[in-house]
Amino acid sequence: MMQMVLILKHNEQHTFLGKKTAMSIANVNGVNLSFTVQGSGDWLVLIGGYASSNWQSWGNILLELSKSYKVLAFDNRGIAGSDVPDYPYTTPMLADDVLGLMDHLHIDKARILGKSMGGSIAQWVTLKQPNRVQCLAMTSTTSRLDARAKKMVTWWIATARKCGYEALFPGELTYFYTADFYDKNPQLIQKAEDALINVHRPIEGFANMGHALIHHDTADLLHKIEVPTLLICGEDDMITPSAHTIEMARKIKNSEVHIIPKTLHGVLSEKPETFSLITEFFIKNGSMR
Repeated sequence: MMQMVLILKHNEQHTFLGKKTAMSIANVNGVNLSFTVQGSGDWLVLIGGYASSNWQSWGNILLELSKSYKVLAFDNRGIAGSDVPDYPYTTPMLADDVLGLMDHLHIDKARILGKSMGGSIAQWVTLKQPNRVQCLAMTSTTSRLDARAKKMVTWWIATARKCGYEALFPGELTYFYTADFYDKNPQLIQKAEDALINVHRPIEGFANMGHALIHHDTADLLHKIEVPTLLICGEDDMITPSAHTIEMARKIKNSEVHIIPKTLHGVLSEKPETFSLITEFFIKNGSMR
């Protein structure tokens, strides 16, 4: 699919972690996508997950990576500053959005980091245009949801429709963190709940992104991914189980996998030291200059 790009406007100001941050809008395949570019160096593209599809959800990870790389982060279609077209999305469609933004910014090749559904989208970016991907890192991701996880996502959408995000996200986050983390970090939990509830998230976009996640399936295509690949998953993740992550690593030729003990879906938040695995992987897989 050809990625059609029209530049619309630049340099809107948004506050990110207390600082003014320049935002831009590009029209990709007929959809206005909001994005930011931070840092300098080799390109790195961040692709957000289902609940965390807005670029600001990357928080300190974006700040840290921008110290070493030129980082593209964006709002997926359906959330925050991007358009919310009301039809079912697919992960190949969302991958075309990523590739369209890369075209707009003249990014020939980049390191890619995808979290949760962002990893699923990143799989399609790599399958569609492998020459554009220097290396691929994915956390808490899937190549195909199992039956239980599909029920979870369906329930999340129904709850959001009937009861609102104030009812959904405090419950959904219990799939992300251990009981011990909840007991020791009530303020962090409250902050995470508030961030999810307060982002601009039209229900149509949330439902259509959920459709993309439920129907994502690259399980029989992973053997075609040949770029260096990193997979990270919490040992007790119920949404994207660690056994599934290990199976993904078996299918991807040039991959490494790390299963983090005593963590669930929010492994990077609960075990921030895990972030070093990503930075070391990116360093190991070389400069593109």
